Amino acid sequence: MKLLFLIFLSFFPSTLTAQKIDSSNIKISYIVKFLRDTTDVTSKKEEITGLWIGGNTSIFKSDQKAKYDSLALETIKNSIKNATDGNMVIDFSKLPKPSFVPEVYKKDHTIDIFDKILNTTYEFQAQEEIKWIIINETKTIGAYKCRKATGRYRNKNITAWYTEEIPISEGPYTFKGLPGLVVEAYDDKYFFHFIFVGLSNIKEPIISIRNTVKTDYIKFIRKRNDFQNDPVGAYFSATGKTIAKEQQERILKLHKSRNNHLD
Repeated sequence: MKLLFLIFLSFFPSTLTAQKIDSSNIKISYIVKFLRDTTDVTSKKEEITGLWIGGNTSIFKSDQKAKYDSLALETIKNSIKNATDGNMVIDFSKLPKPSFVPEVYKKDHTIDIFDKILNTTYEFQAQEEIKWIIINETKTIGAYKCRKATGRYRNKNITAWYTEEIPISEGPYTFKGLPGLVVEAYDDKYFFHFIFVGLSNIKEPIISIRNTVKTDYIKFIRKRNDFQNDPVGAYFSATGKTIAKEQQERILKLHKSRNNHLD
């Protein structure tokens, strides 16, 4: 049974440690609209995402990812409970998976980005801070009067609309640092578009992903490019397993088409 406990702890270590965990005070909900493939307008996806904000931390991720994490925890608990002779079966294959994968965890002034390649989650710091230019232009979004700001993030020009009526210097993904909450943000090609849909008072623990591979942005991009250029070879390197020839072309086309990234 000790082995089962260690497996449980490896998935969700912070649920069982004595470390102090911050909790959210509010949750901001956004719809994110994005293309999987920048060459195919029919590849557009929509997903609800959440920004949980606490005292000195926040986390932004897909609502579906939050549900997946919760269901995965319950799956592990039930597997441990129903284990026979120290053996258990953990099956995540039927859990609904998110389409929007990246997560952003902010603590004080440090922002960490979490993203996946195959089944490995990588963690790296967002070292590029957006230098916002506030534009003398306003519009009303929902019930809030908003002001326009523009900035450059990596290779994208970002437009953000923020409201000082919610005086929180936060926003979706890494679009933070303005004198109010970002309620809408998009790049100049509308490959990504975040739209505020609601605010609720909610108290939940703010926990960043554990069991990640820590890296930096340059190394992560290099690895992601290698995978997209040769997903079959990357899969073999990661698992030691080969993919049947009749499936290789389909897999290559699939992963080359998933070419839209926020960075």
